[in-house]
Amino acid sequence: MFLTVKQVANRLNISLSLAYRLIASGEIPYYRIGSCKRVIEEELEEYLQRQRVGTLKVVQPTHRHF
Repeated sequence: MFLTVKQVANRLNISLSLAYRLIASGEIPYYRIGSCKRVIEEELEEYLQRQRVGTLKVVQPTHRHF
């Protein structure tokens, strides 16, 4: 599914101008359809995965003996 720049900004909870900058810089890939810029939803998810910092830590439960 194609997303508008406004939808991208809403999904990332960022300003519209920052969304335009990320798209214009090529950090978020986009397609030009006429004069409109569109982002494929899956490619936005891939962008988010590349931005992830750190890892999830799995906490093992401790067994208490009372």
